[in-house]
Amino acid sequence: MKSLFAVFLSLLFSVAASAQTMPAGGDPALWQKALKLHGSALIVDGHNDVTTPMYDEGFDLNSDSAGRYHIEGTPFHTDFKRLKAGNITGNFFSIYVSAEYAQTGGAMARAMNLIDTVYREAEKYPDKMMMAVSTADIRKARKEGKVAALMGIEGGHAIEDSLYALRNFYRLGVRYITLTHNNTNNWADACCDRNEDGSPKRPHGGLSDFGKDVVREMNRLGMLVDLSHVSDDTMRDVFEISTAPVIYSHSSARKFSDHPRNVPDDILRLLAKNGGVIMINFYPGFLDQRNLDEDSELDAEFRKELGEILEKFKNDADSRNKALRELYSRNPIYFPPYSRIVDHIDHVRDIAGIDVVGLGSDYDGVPWLPEGMNGAEDHILVTYEMLRRGYSEEDVLKVLGGNFMRAFEKAEEAAKIGSREISGEGIQRKIQ
Repeated sequence: MKSLFAVFLSLLFSVAASAQTMPAGGDPALWQKALKLHGSALIVDGHNDVTTPMYDEGFDLNSDSAGRYHIEGTPFHTDFKRLKAGNITGNFFSIYVSAEYAQTGGAMARAMNLIDTVYREAEKYPDKMMMAVSTADIRKARKEGKVAALMGIEGGHAIEDSLYALRNFYRLGVRYITLTHNNTNNWADACCDRNEDGSPKRPHGGLSDFGKDVVREMNRLGMLVDLSHVSDDTMRDVFEISTAPVIYSHSSARKFSDHPRNVPDDILRLLAKNGGVIMINFYPGFLDQRNLDEDSELDAEFRKELGEILEKFKNDADSRNKALRELYSRNPIYFPPYSRIVDHIDHVRDIAGIDVVGLGSDYDGVPWLPEGMNGAEDHILVTYEMLRRGYSEEDVLKVLGGNFMRAFEKAEEAAKIGSREISGEGIQRKIQ
């Protein structure tokens, strides 16, 4: 049994020294091999939510985030130093637009604010980060030792039902859109939305006709279709019509955790035929059913007390984190080890092949990481564990970034970027 209190303590006292530290009981020779291979790799992380605190809290990537907490009391995972320690070149900054904006309005403005935040950081630190919109840009950033700042919109409602807006987001550098977040929108069903009676909210049976045009337009532009967060029927509809590889920017295999955010085996096989990539999410609840069950079993009194702490100490981070640690210590739940990530890689390889799996950590978007991981600096643990299990160096490099680069390049080729017009050839359908 691993308590959240223990996780907090390990973060507080070991994060600063954790970068590239061999796991306890590890093989020194194999660890050195992992360090060398990881250091030579072109690594792409499909999803990082640090953009939200960059905008909402003024977080600066050039500051030290080790031992620092988000306003809700969970630890940071990302900064320039930690990205460098993890040798992460391609970092997809999530342009996350929560479901509330679909109800209150302002979804597009929220996305624009977050996009501008990424540009501001790149302009502020041009020696450490560059904006990237293509596979060529990612390789250029790797050569120059910089972070390639890519962007993906999380929540298709951000386009506000406008293919015109979709094209302009492409112009701003957005290179994938997660068709839904957990909320069903006006043209695509989400994984996790519910009607008032608790039944799944599936008004479209997957994609509406307009939703199908969204996918076609993304294919035409060279913008990756992201199927994380959508319903199974939406996934199937996309595979029927997409003419380019699709991605799951931050999802895992349903075999190990029966959560609708994860992908079942029959759809993994469709992904293999499509040539896309599933980028494994590091969230313990998506990695392991036991963690998911025990987290969901925390009682209403815990939830009530949690809310009271966050409200009471919203302007006092030290007191808030102390109170949260005390609360979590009374409510311990199981955390899977980081090796569980590679269990998912193993399974995807066995079902769909090694060419369709990558990594989408969800750093700074999930409250916790697997036991043994603290943040972006610990990406190397996946490399080490894959080598320990006998993966070839070639296959490790595919998972770290090679598979994503292949899929992205195929999407660029399918779009005929050099010859097509962004707006002039665009679909003009509107939702009636």
